[in-house]
Amino acid sequence: VVAGRKYDLCGSMYKRRGGFGRNKENNWVMRSFTLHGQILCYHEEPHPEQITNPSKPRARLNLAKTETIAEMHSKHKQGLPTDHLLTINIYDPVIRNKRKWEMCCISKEEQVMWYNAIRASDGPVGDAGVAVGNGGAWSPNRDHHEGTSLQFPNVDSGNNLFSVNRKMIHRSPSMEQQEDVLLTRAAEKAVEVWMEKENSGNNKKEMSTSTMVLLFVTMNVALYFVRNGSEQTFQATLFFMNAFVLYVVMERTGTKSTSKQTKGKGLKAKVAKKKKKVMETDEINAPAIEIEKSHQKIMPGSTMPRSTPVKNTELEMKLQNCGANSAEALRAYATAPTESIQVQPHSYVQTDSSLFNLRIGPNYKRNKQKAPSAPALYDLYSMDFLYDSTALKNVSDKFKIPSIPGITDVSTGHAHIPPMLVINTWLPGEEPSVFAKNTDGDTYSIPMVFVLSKDTLEQLKDIDTASPGVKLLSEWCRRAESEPDFKGRFKCMGQIEDIESTSIPKFIHGYNGKPALVTKSGTFTRHENYIEFTINVNYWAFLARKGLHSLMPYFQDFIFNVGFTIEARHDEEMPEVLLGGCRIMNLDPDKAAVDV
Repeated sequence: VVAGRKYDLCGSMYKRRGGFGRNKENNWVMRSFTLHGQILCYHEEPHPEQITNPSKPRARLNLAKTETIAEMHSKHKQGLPTDHLLTINIYDPVIRNKRKWEMCCISKEEQVMWYNAIRASDGPVGDAGVAVGNGGAWSPNRDHHEGTSLQFPNVDSGNNLFSVNRKMIHRSPSMEQQEDVLLTRAAEKAVEVWMEKENSGNNKKEMSTSTMVLLFVTMNVALYFVRNGSEQTFQATLFFMNAFVLYVVMERTGTKSTSKQTKGKGLKAKVAKKKKKVMETDEINAPAIEIEKSHQKIMPGSTMPRSTPVKNTELEMKLQNCGANSAEALRAYATAPTESIQVQPHSYVQTDSSLFNLRIGPNYKRNKQKAPSAPALYDLYSMDFLYDSTALKNVSDKFKIPSIPGITDVSTGHAHIPPMLVINTWLPGEEPSVFAKNTDGDTYSIPMVFVLSKDTLEQLKDIDTASPGVKLLSEWCRRAESEPDFKGRFKCMGQIEDIESTSIPKFIHGYNGKPALVTKSGTFTRHENYIEFTINVNYWAFLARKGLHSLMPYFQDFIFNVGFTIEARHDEEMPEVLLGGCRIMNLDPDKAAVDV
């Protein structure tokens, strides 16, 4: 008897970890095992008397409904805690895969006892849904393996690792088996009803093949884990099933308002019209078009306005005394406090670097300490927002690279560090697919042009005395082009201001401002006087692409800060410092430039 519940067999055995823990150094853990009828469970607690809730085992195996083969090993193998190894080979009929439970018993007698009990249910599942078994019912005094009888003394389960109920194990279905059957039938009925609703009504969209396949696979995987998994596995499966159902419902019924459903349709129409016009003109005079295109380049910042300063502030007075695109204006914007710049819909300005908490030493791996960033190493020159049928491969294809006396023509003193950094981000303009990554197609391109700040230029004059952030920037500019691992240290961060007041789900709030490494999705290209770094979001995981695409229509409802940095991994590289950033205010996807 364990925690008030009777078992036919219970005891403690070493069990080999599964999943990622299988390859750990200490991959054998003492667990409590119980056998009731043909339901084999193991629990988190190492000893049966420590089990507090028998109804919530770590894992459950229904021997009556699963094809299993038990094996007893006597040969010593390196790494085993004992010489009494017992394995259960499990052949799953749902997804047709093989897995294995590996246990080490404390003694030879216990090994034989557990082997006989489990082997009684060996074999394939019969037509009645019950394992055929080897030799019928099992009793503790019957040794199926060697054909002899083993006598065991009465053992008190409260003081020993091993105890047996002397009653014979019956083959009748248990309560757990009945629950599994009901669960399967309920799932089948739910799918049947759902499919009937799908086929009724002419005003609903047809279910795509990919959605049907995903639904079928998800339902089977969920049933598999619910039947065989632990309580933690059940909770995880329940969470992901709800997430999937929510995704399907959102896809088919739509949760956006009518005004937001139309976002992007006007842009697509403009792109189609533009492509048609170009094709018609190309047929008439292709050489003339090439000449015309060479004169279509525009200045950075032409497609999206920079926010204007608040009246009667020091920033406004500075801008009145110098040109809007002058070096003085650029530096004035970079150092101006946030409150001196107006919040205007669909505009941008340089972000406040202290909004982002970045790594600091010493020993970040252990301490996990972060602090607000020091001033950014780059000043923001411009931001643009475009939409087209293809991504903007090179910024210079459509934009003139800026030439600002005293800023873009200065020497940094290091050939591998140019005075400008261009970060071009591609956002999907089409609905992301679960099974394929559309690396090209309708795309929002967001190029940002940064120039080295005055302080960074000053520090580069003597790199030996420069700050760790400037030294790390120098290393990244030198090594990222030829070393993918070092290039992959580039990180981007997104932070929504006052996220609590938005309608964004609560579970996303915890990821606000969290960094993301740009590895395979990043492309490093060196030009004559600038480095261009492209971030292709189409290479990100599906959930990330789907979430970002779903948020696009709501960008105009909040202020979004984006920042970039190079990841520091050693004490001498810390503290991290923001490379540069942009404060994007109420971005309207419908205002993305098309005819560029």
